[in-house]
This record gives sequence, structure tokens and C-alpha cells, in this order.
Amino acid sequence: MADPVIRFEGVSKSFGGQMVLKDLSLEAAPGEFLTIIGRSGCGKTTALRLVNGLLSPDSGRVLVQGRDVAQTDPVALRRGIGYAIQSVGLFPHMTVEKNIAYVPSISGLPGWTGRERREKAQTLLVRVGLDPQLAARYPRSLSGGQRQRVGIARALAAEPEILLMDEPFGAVDEITRGRLQDELLALHQASGITVFFVTHDIGEALKLGTRTLVLEAGEIQQCAPPSRILDAPATPFVEALVCRSREFQIRA
Repeated sequence: MADPVIRFEGVSKSFGGQMVLKDLSLEAAPGEFLTIIGRSGCGKTTALRLVNGLLSPDSGRVLVQGRDVAQTDPVALRRGIGYAIQSVGLFPHMTVEKNIAYVPSISGLPGWTGRERREKAQTLLVRVGLDPQLAARYPRSLSGGQRQRVGIARALAAEPEILLMDEPFGAVDEITRGRLQDELLALHQASGITVFFVTHDIGEALKLGTRTLVLEAGEIQQCAPPSRILDAPATPFVEALVCRSREFQIRA
């Protein structure tokens, strides 16, 4: 069995005296798509930020590819981790091409200048379902769904082995969200990248994840494949989520 790409070992984290994560222990295998769901404040985003070193645990350890994040150079760590968030955060004064190339360029990766940069940016746009000609445009001229796709392309530009996604589709309409979900699934299957995906939408979590982690008040309620979550919810909280998912499917 392959060593885990990401491992939480008894991790706790609090803010202002309020515990957000409580003794979290978790492993993610290479190529896994782990969706994380729970109420606001349950620790979902905190868990992501512990992986790329934006936060440090109060106790316990987070290991990425066997290395303790606390003992790893943060710049080197983040070069191997893509990060896509709901607000996208594209630089408005840069073209789409320059936005996509930003991390590889500042990291000094070869092949990210001149014509090569343009070709690589266009290739990434195609991977996320966009017209490569959008590379010359600025973010303000794109729709919300297009900006989300550009944000994912930027997160993939340095060819990371890990992709962290914090509600990346939360700001787009339902039709666009469905298309983005399908594109992300296809991309994951083609690349074998390890994905941590935070969402408030139980339907989205079950559709995308090879496993789904349900958090409540900083503690694991269940972490299992979607079929197991649906067929055998481990706690009343998980059961309530499953019921809500089924109600949505009936309405749809």
C-alpha cells in the first residue's frame, strides 16, 4: 500500500480559546479525491490551511509526502500544492495568461517565458474547458464561471501533486457548477492528482469524492466512500445530511 500523501496526526487548533479542530487524525492516499463537508466553523478551511502551512497546529503534526509541514520551508512546500478558492483572487491588472503563469514564473520554473508561457497557459485553459484565446483577456471581461476555471488553471500551472480547493464553485450558478464539477472529475481522473475539496453542499461532496469527510465541531463524524455515507451514516448528524441530499434529489 502506498504511503499517504497527507497525514494528520492528532491535530488540534483553536482560535481565541475556541477549539476548531479536535485531535484530528486522517490520511489521504495518492490520487485520492477527499471531499470535506460540515457546517460553517467546523474546521474545514482550517484543515486545508494546515496542509499548505498557512496555519500551524496547536498540537499534533501535519505531514505532506512524509515531511512535517512545521519543519518544511513554506515556499518549497507550496510549490507542490495548488490552491483554488471561491473568491478566485485573480490579479485584475494581469492578463489571464500572466495570472496562470504567476506561480511558475516567480518560482523560476523553466519554460514559462515568452511563447512557451503562452502555449502552456493556453493548454491549461483547454484542460479546464475554456477557449485558449481567452489568455489575452483580463479577468474583468470574464464571467464568474470563466474566472473560476482560470483559478483552477492557475492552481494547476506548476503541476502540483496536491490540489486544495476551498468552495471553488460556491459563487457560480447551478448549471455552471455542474459543468465545473464534471470538468474537475475528468481532470482528476486524467492526472491522478490528490485533491482536498471543501464544500457546504452534500450533493457535491458525494458526487466528487472518492471519500467524504464529515466534520462537526472540529471532530470527524464519518470518513468513508460516498456509497458508505449514503447506506450507513455513522451518526445522527451524518444521517441528517444524507436525508437532506435525498430530499434535494427528489426535488430535482
